[in-house]
Order: sequence, then C-alpha cells, then structure tokens
Amino acid sequence: MGRFSGKAVVVTGGAHGIGRASALRFASEGASVAVVDVRGDEGERVAAECEAAGGRGFGYRADVSEPDQVAAVVKQIRTDLGGIDVLHSNAGRLRAGTVLEVPLAEWNRIFAVNVTAMFLVARAVAPVMLEGQGGAIVTTGSISGLFGEPALAAYTASKAAVVNLTRQLAIDFARSGIRVNCVCPGWVDTGFNDAQFAHDGLSAADIEALIDRTVPMGRQGLPEEMAAAVAFLASDDASYITGQTLVVDGGLLCHV
Repeated sequence: MGRFSGKAVVVTGGAHGIGRASALRFASEGASVAVVDVRGDEGERVAAECEAAGGRGFGYRADVSEPDQVAAVVKQIRTDLGGIDVLHSNAGRLRAGTVLEVPLAEWNRIFAVNVTAMFLVARAVAPVMLEGQGGAIVTTGSISGLFGEPALAAYTASKAAVVNLTRQLAIDFARSGIRVNCVCPGWVDTGFNDAQFAHDGLSAADIEALIDRTVPMGRQGLPEEMAAAVAFLASDDASYITGQTLVVDGGLLCHV
C-alpha cells in the first residue's frame, strides 16, 4: 500500500519470528529497513529478503542490551538511511521457571534484553526522530505482561515492565510528535515458546490441546499477523493513538 514509502524503519530482533515478519511487512510497503540482531548473518539474510519484498534492506549486528553497541549502530543507521522514522523495538528473551528455578544471572539477562534494551534503543533513536518531524515507536510486549502465568516469573515481570515503559515513553514524547504503542501477542508459532513447552514437558499433541483449550480461535497466531498490527500502529492510520497496548491473541484474554 506504500504507507511507508520514503520512511526509514529500524527493527530490533529482526532476524527471526515477529521481527522478521515486521521487517518484511515494512519493506513490502516501501520502507528502507534496518534489521538489527545479535545474529548478524541472519540479519543480513533478512535484509536481502526486504529488498526482494520491494523495499530496501540493511543488516546490522548489535546486542541492543549493550549501550555502546546501541549508540554505534544507531549512528550508523542514521548515516546509511538518512534518519529514522519508525522503530519496532522487538528484541526479546524467554526463560521458563519460577523464582526458585531462574538463576539470578538469567533473571538479569532477561531484563537486560526485554527491558533495558528498549530503554537504550529509545534513548538513542528518539533524538534522531526529533531532528525530523517526529516518528513512531512500537514495542513488542506480550499477554504475559498483562497477567501471571505459571513458571514464567522473569518473563512476565519483564513484559509488564515493557507495557508501562511504553506508556511512559508515550507521555514523555507526545508533545514532540513521537507516538509510542505496544503490541502484545498471544501464542505465536515462531519457536520462541519452545523453552516454556520443554519446561512443562509438553508434547506436540499437548501443545495442540493447550491451544485448542485456551484460544477461542483455536490456533496460534502467525508472525505476519503480529506484523500487521505493528505496521498499523506505526502508520499514519494510527495518528491519534499513543500509549496503548494492542492485544493480538486470538481471543485468549477474553477466555482467561
């Protein structure tokens, strides 16, 4: 549809899953997309896919939980793309376990990737957006940040922080022309939840039964369906929407 023609978009955690789908969606609508991922080779591959989808693609390797790497990659993106109009802050990490099971080092790493990285990237990208005429930031939260789940202590706590950080950023930048919203996926078929399934000892049949029992639509979501929500919130179609949490979960929270 060309909603992002001439726009420069950054997607963190863009090498796989929702991030990859988001990068390709933006590219298909005309954007120049910077794919940032700790797995640089895979980011380069997705950047090439963005070119094939009709946009421009640039791959960058960075650990977005590291301040120096964030500053360096944003500086390079600004040079390569000429600015930044949209940020999809998507990098994430999951480790199953109760507070008795999750090691402190893993707790800290989950918060570093899921929360601190969003703070660092927003802090680096916002001044670039402000040099232009504002922009849009979309964070990837989770329905796990909206209610408690068994044996997901670190992940649910970190995603709850993402939801409220999104609201805070929206308040802080509303008068500056930067909108900030959060997409909260439910079950999405990307392999991201495999660690949780393994922790709970679920077979493929168990997982299918779980989805059928808990999701009114009876299936997991597709990464492309999450990307569609991200693109909407990042587009001018959502020009009067900021500080909101959009749940994309097949009705799961209606059922809980």
